[in-house]
Amino acid sequence: MLKIKQIKYSYCVDERGDLIHINDLTDVTRHARKLFCMQCGQEMVANLGKKKTWYFSHKAETACDGESYLHKLAKRLIREKFMSTDSFPITFSRDVPCKESKTCICAKKEWCIIKNVETTNDLRIWNGKVLYDKCEEEVSVDNFRADLLLTYTKDSNREPIFIEIFKTHQSSETKVNSRYRIIETLPIKSEDDINNILQKGFVEGENCFLYNFNPRLPSIRKTDVPIDRFVLFRNGAAKVYNAFNYSVLCSSLNQRCNSDSIAELNMRPHGIEIWGGNDQNESLDSYQTGLLYFLKKGMTIRNCALCKFRKYNEAYNDYVCILYKTLGHNSPFPGQIKANHCQRYELNPELRNYTLDDLEKEVSEVII
Repeated sequence: MLKIKQIKYSYCVDERGDLIHINDLTDVTRHARKLFCMQCGQEMVANLGKKKTWYFSHKAETACDGESYLHKLAKRLIREKFMSTDSFPITFSRDVPCKESKTCICAKKEWCIIKNVETTNDLRIWNGKVLYDKCEEEVSVDNFRADLLLTYTKDSNREPIFIEIFKTHQSSETKVNSRYRIIETLPIKSEDDINNILQKGFVEGENCFLYNFNPRLPSIRKTDVPIDRFVLFRNGAAKVYNAFNYSVLCSSLNQRCNSDSIAELNMRPHGIEIWGGNDQNESLDSYQTGLLYFLKKGMTIRNCALCKFRKYNEAYNDYVCILYKTLGHNSPFPGQIKANHCQRYELNPELRNYTLDDLEKEVSEVII
């Protein structure tokens, strides 16, 4: 059960059922007609104090609760607003993928998203055509009952839209999973929550949930996604500017980042898997990917990172040259260009089967 703070009623109805706001009254007119609670029907009185905010209260003690009042008030005010205006906005707040994410070599699904992009449409008229012109309370469609139902009187085949006022629970899973589009308010805890909807329309995430809507998303180019940049130098050494350092963004795909480089590559962060596993020996990191790409392009590349004698060592928690003692090295971690003069250097045979076509799907060259 929602916890509703003490409600000071701003609305009631008169003998004819017309909705009366407290500010519609004066000391002169306050007794001109009888006023009744729109929920329980009992008589109400207007409290028009000089210091406190004006409000209605029940004339006699009652069990009428503010929660039911707010639910009924919300239905009535939203319906009256919809029927009395030419525009009732609905604003979608969706995560929009970068327009180039499907073709960009460097795209990562979870990164190339613009969060909470707002797109405003209208429930009444769109592109000069009427969408919905009728709003009714408590209407049944199939096995569902809507607090409010939007329809178009000139086209009975147009799918209705359900408007549900959150009272004590959300819409049922069966209703949400139906084909019907549903606007469900966030919990209505005060008259201010209703006024927010009347002033702004329905705003996804702010005052409502939206189900089964498929709005047209805007086309946006995201330019702040970090990428891995592989840089090759003339002496055969290489460097990777890693995405997690935000050194290179996707806005700079065609700009070199090191003036001493002879070639550079854009690539998706964290390299690529080559055998489908998660073990360290089963994937190419960005450094290896770049070296192997240029090797397959015909460059003379000798680098320990591609050598068959480079293996992962758990004791070091790193890759080492397993022949470093045989070769007379003091360290198991040879420098980048040691392989240029190493008599035991041999390309890892597993890498020979990796084609240039495979690599070109993962990298793009920066034109230097």
